[in-house]
Amino acid sequence: MVGITGRTPAIDEQSFANSLEPLVHTDRYEADVVFESASHSIGTTAYPEYPIRIVENDDRWVCLEGHIYDRDDEALERELLTVGAHVLSADGDDEFLTQWLLETDGEFLLVAADKESDRLGLLNDPLARLPTYYFHDGETVLFSRELRYLINEAPIEGFDPLGIAQCLLFGYSLGDRMLVHGANRLRPGTKLTVDPERGAVTETALHRFDFGDPAFEDRSRTRNAAELVDRFKQACRQRSGYGTRDVLSLSGGLDSRSVLAGYHAEGIPMTAATMVSDDFVPPSDVEIAQQLADEFDVDWRRYEVGPPNGSDLDRIIKTKNGQIGLLTSFILEFFRQLREEYDAGLTYVTGDGGDKALPDLTPAKPISDDSELIDYIIRENSFLSLEQVARITGLSAESIRRSVRDRLRMYPETDPASKYVHFLVYERGVNFLFEGEDRNRFFFWSTTPFYSIEFFRYAMNCPADQKARYNLYRTFLEELEPAAADLTHPDYGVPVSSTRHEVAAFADELLSRYPWLFDAVRPVVKSLNSLDTESQLQPDTVDCIRTQIEQCEAVDDVLVTDELRRFLDSYPEHDRTSVYRLFAITSVIDDIHSSQSVLESRCDAVFS
Repeated sequence: MVGITGRTPAIDEQSFANSLEPLVHTDRYEADVVFESASHSIGTTAYPEYPIRIVENDDRWVCLEGHIYDRDDEALERELLTVGAHVLSADGDDEFLTQWLLETDGEFLLVAADKESDRLGLLNDPLARLPTYYFHDGETVLFSRELRYLINEAPIEGFDPLGIAQCLLFGYSLGDRMLVHGANRLRPGTKLTVDPERGAVTETALHRFDFGDPAFEDRSRTRNAAELVDRFKQACRQRSGYGTRDVLSLSGGLDSRSVLAGYHAEGIPMTAATMVSDDFVPPSDVEIAQQLADEFDVDWRRYEVGPPNGSDLDRIIKTKNGQIGLLTSFILEFFRQLREEYDAGLTYVTGDGGDKALPDLTPAKPISDDSELIDYIIRENSFLSLEQVARITGLSAESIRRSVRDRLRMYPETDPASKYVHFLVYERGVNFLFEGEDRNRFFFWSTTPFYSIEFFRYAMNCPADQKARYNLYRTFLEELEPAAADLTHPDYGVPVSSTRHEVAAFADELLSRYPWLFDAVRPVVKSLNSLDTESQLQPDTVDCIRTQIEQCEAVDDVLVTDELRRFLDSYPEHDRTSVYRLFAITSVIDDIHSSQSVLESRCDAVFS
């Protein structure tokens, strides 16, 4: 993965440079040692267009990975040195840093070093938009934007059974837990300092969102929508013009059309790009994307994408190390085509985060306590059943369930509905969806206006009853650009602004309260709205997993392979997403422990 990597105590420059080489995933990447001191070695692995900025003075050195969108260059360089001083100060003003984070629109990781004391500090944005991992054991501290660096260089003692179980259950581990022992995820809005004199590592949470008691509950939906539109247009404006061009990933959904409308409202030129695939993209999505492009008179291009091959899956495993699934590996071909047609200096703009900021995220039914909330979380968010995960990992279902309970107890909210919102944002969003966005940055910078801190903070303080049944989203779109609301919403097959959409959204909400009924009618709805694709799980995929089990002994050390074989024997009974979730775990185990992994030996094999 692209980004910053560092370690303390320092090792000689050549040895440190050599340790970065496994992170150089293409011939466009370069590994550079950018700072050396008696205590620290810091380097970067990136392609030339990737945003990394270094500033320094006589006292300190600061490296910023990513973008801060609402500052000009000259002001930003001075500001980074000031922020770096606060990060490094032994008695630092955390209130200053918290306020700065909440007033700064950016997606970044900041690393600072004090040239005299050799103190080292890390600071990330309030949402941790750039996933970062670290390890410390009292002697060694390592941090990196790529988990594989820790696996390669830290004295890590194998896989974490609960991390594996959570990842099988949800697709991601919870909190700062990772798939391997000893590795930690840097949580959002966090300062991490390393004091070499005392050998101390201090992690300070500067800001955590509390989704209880929305601040704008007393404001009308119309006013809240207007406030959101102002912030959204500002976020679009601030993210534009950083690269050689802005390319929007345009589908038929509400989120990407909102971005299209925001750029259009601000008069910002952009290109729209849409994937076309019989296997992975519903035809209705492409048709509506074209209608949107025509309506807003934007340069729109289609890109045909076929099934991924083994090399694509292997690239996902080597760069994201099991943190995202393999089912979306087909998107790499889309990215390759974009980079070939334009260049790696483009800014790839998405609608990611629209599904978190504007809809009602609270449970569809009343939840009375944490026990009911855990049941609801597992039922609504699991890839495999809790019992299946327990059998395959050898852990008890109760211990896995308890790990979810322990994580919920760390949340600041008190009522179950708000805790569920926290779960969806901080676990599914930060620990899973942000990892998927980070995959995009392997090719070019990727961003979305929905996670602008001003927009996101305001949106998450709008009450759930206004967000219910897309009501706030509809008002937001109508205020932003009415034409965006007048075109069909593919989920329901009717325009967002229509009465029929309100009826369909109400029916959807009603069905969500009765999962058995929802499961029964979902295939009919998908068929009526042309949401089906031709993609099906192929026996060759299952054969690949079987081969991993047979050839890599480490799989047997981590999973109960007899149970895994039984699961694979009945694969036609399982959803392909659950099989691919297992596939990601067996693949990362195989890749770490084998001299040649099964995927490496099947680079040309096609996976559907």
